[in-house]
Amino acid sequence: MGVPDGTNAPSPGTENEPPPGTPEEQVNQEINGQTGVFGWWRSLFGTGEPYEAGGGGTGGKFMFASVEELDSLIKRWEDERDGIQRDKDAIAEAYGLIKDPAGDVMSRVQAGASKDSVANMWHHSDAMLRYAENYIQKLKDSRAQIQVMEDGAHDQMRSVQA
Repeated sequence: MGVPDGTNAPSPGTENEPPPGTPEEQVNQEINGQTGVFGWWRSLFGTGEPYEAGGGGTGGKFMFASVEELDSLIKRWEDERDGIQRDKDAIAEAYGLIKDPAGDVMSRVQAGASKDSVANMWHHSDAMLRYAENYIQKLKDSRAQIQVMEDGAHDQMRSVQA
């Protein structure tokens, strides 16, 4: 079942494209796309617009067979988000532990460079956390749409049987 992520019309030229894969493949593709080298590079140097999570499928559609399947994917993304938060907290703690090893200029420069590097890691983790939270919200919105459609279909079947 495809649930629109925005418009109901397929993107031009996408009618003959293969399906997006299983929900687990879609989630892995989104996670890997953000945690890979290019996602890291984009977050550090701000090249272009920030990456927005869309549907895993063609034309921005999520593809799920059931509400239960979607619930398990939401849980997986929530676990990912929680792991990112733990990493972000550890990075913040590490930042606070960086001290000048000595009082000379080079020691201060090295400590400053270390702090800059750790700060970049923290900003990357923060961007990843926002990405995960936005993606979870999109999955929850999709779940709500699926639930409304399923409830409507059940109501319609009950009225036909009555």
